[in-house]
Amino acid sequence: MKYCIVIPHYKHEKLFAAFLPKLLNLELPCIIVDDGSGEESLAELAALLEDYPDCHLVKHQHNRGKGAAVKTGCFYASAMGFTHALQLDADGQHDVNDVNKLVKCSEANPHSIICGQPFFDESAPLIRRYGRKITDFWVAFETFSFAIKDGLCGFRIYPLKEFEDIIDRYYVGPRMDFDPELLVKAVWANVDMKFLPTKVVYHENAVSHFNYIRDNGMMIKLHVRLIAGMLLRLPFLVHNRVKSVLS
Repeated sequence: MKYCIVIPHYKHEKLFAAFLPKLLNLELPCIIVDDGSGEESLAELAALLEDYPDCHLVKHQHNRGKGAAVKTGCFYASAMGFTHALQLDADGQHDVNDVNKLVKCSEANPHSIICGQPFFDESAPLIRRYGRKITDFWVAFETFSFAIKDGLCGFRIYPLKEFEDIIDRYYVGPRMDFDPELLVKAVWANVDMKFLPTKVVYHENAVSHFNYIRDNGMMIKLHVRLIAGMLLRLPFLVHNRVKSVLS
């Protein structure tokens, strides 16, 4: 088992610069995928990483979305011989002190997706908390289970073989829809997942790229297609649910 870190990056170079020392302390190779941030932002990012040979910078020519960046990073990791990829956000909101906890859980469950289940301090906007509750309701409905404890947290370890199998079998959205859709389709593919509590902090100077009209519209489309997919797979999902209750 060979682990690396995959970080999707889009115009977060200032926060990433503050986050980088904590990242380096983990002593894991890092693959940072810049998702079309532009020449100035990319140059700053490249300058930050130039003295660290275990940090590999991959770039998209144009902005393709967070999910597309994670896919690129995971495919790159697989090509480099890694078996597992730890997904982290570039803005430092995830608690790197919990990385070893996730890795140990992954080592004990090498074919499972290991996910952070966030708890928040007062820095978290209320609208984000309520948004998570809405997403959690819909993913439970779409999987006919409570397997997904949190569908939005991007602090995860993917076993790359299972990750690629999911991507090969199903469409998974390239933007903000990626995180919940990947887990729903992991349940459909009968891929196990574990959830571990982790603290998430929203920094005061964080730059949000969430567009309430565009991205909420995208999430509505996501759940419409997931509900349609769930109805087609309902006998299979009911069978799995009954089997899990009886076992």
